[in-house]
Amino acid sequence: MTAGTDQVKPADVWREADDAKKFLDQAAIELAAVKKELDALLQVEAGSHVLDVGCGTGADVRALAVRVGPGGRVVGLDSSEQLIGRGRPAGPGAAPVEFVHGQAGALPFPDAAFDVARAERVIEHVPDPQAAVAEMLRVVKPGGQVLVTDPDHGLWAPDLDDRRLTRTIMNWWSDHVPNPWVARQLRELFVRAGAQDVRVKLQPVVLTSLAAADALTWIGKAAAAAGAQGIADAEAARAWGEEILRRDAEGRFLMFGTFVVVTGTKK
Repeated sequence: MTAGTDQVKPADVWREADDAKKFLDQAAIELAAVKKELDALLQVEAGSHVLDVGCGTGADVRALAVRVGPGGRVVGLDSSEQLIGRGRPAGPGAAPVEFVHGQAGALPFPDAAFDVARAERVIEHVPDPQAAVAEMLRVVKPGGQVLVTDPDHGLWAPDLDDRRLTRTIMNWWSDHVPNPWVARQLRELFVRAGAQDVRVKLQPVVLTSLAAADALTWIGKAAAAAGAQGIADAEAARAWGEEILRRDAEGRFLMFGTFVVVTGTKK
């Protein structure tokens, strides 16, 4: 970290903590079941042209390239040049893949360039969620599908003894992402952008270790930051953080949450 604990904001922890690739890899492991559901909802077939917005190091890009086959095309876009620099081809029998540096709110592609566009755990971070959804609709063909999924950071629920303190810290800590409630706003964003046949699906996520919870929320860092910044009494916050560690060490840790998946089609 570049600042002392008393200066750290939740958003700083999210951006700077540990290595970005390690975070993405751990999150992917925890969300394996969610990804299976997303795959089932995605209207991708052999020969499809697919855009993955916020592709990271390209794991989903490569999986999609295998799914669409050599007659298809898969493009991954990310705002991090470091992450897309780690992208690599999908291998024999897969579609050619391309990695592009760019922003979700201003996609560098012509209208109607893709059959499907997807974004997973991305809209929660972008400066303008409405622009990002509108851009994804713009670049798909008429009848094409857009799929977006994000967690609702107001719904993370750890099992801890002090309910009042847990509510206080978790409500404050949800601001570690720019758009903590965007998941519950996605349907409205799709409708405003002109999407048709907008559908909403909820996917529960159950986390039974601190490592799993940190991969999605960095809750393990919340206690020290909350105490240092006066969000909670320093001693109470310390005890709260120790309870998390104790439950994890004893195999009793539990936190669950909800991912919201929204799909829509272009006129």
